[in-house]
Amino acid sequence: MLRAVLLCGKRIMTSQVAAPPRQEIGGLGFFERYLSIWVALCMGAGILLGKAAPGFIRGLRALEFGRGSQINVPIAALIWLMITPMMMKVDFSAVRNVGRKPAGLIVTLLVNWVVKPFSMALLAWAFFRYIFAGFISPSEADQYASSSPPLPARQWSSSGAI
Repeated sequence: MLRAVLLCGKRIMTSQVAAPPRQEIGGLGFFERYLSIWVALCMGAGILLGKAAPGFIRGLRALEFGRGSQINVPIAALIWLMITPMMMKVDFSAVRNVGRKPAGLIVTLLVNWVVKPFSMALLAWAFFRYIFAGFISPSEADQYASSSPPLPARQWSSSGAI
């Protein structure tokens, strides 16, 4: 773009000033932008498939790594497919430099190992004791809520295991 500048009554042309091209930094693609919709659609498709083909779903649920392991093969494969793209973006050469600036690591560890377990226990307690109280029995609420991390630790400590 050329721009004219008036200086001392004379018109002087300045050189063309071009703005650097704008780069999309971290722009979301179509899939990422509508991820919530895809998740809802997949949940709906799973419910419909379970209603339409219960035998097929029972067969999928029976696929385990070893008898009684409770590690479902289709779920394990899909989780692996979900995690692999993220792992491909990790710069493993930078991992050895984490100790030089530990603030991010410390915050991550505190959030994942201190905040999240107790917030999950709080949410489990609220949902299973109050929000879903009309749908499940108190004993079922105890079983569901005990799957949050701090509760099993409390049960172990009361039984003398800790």
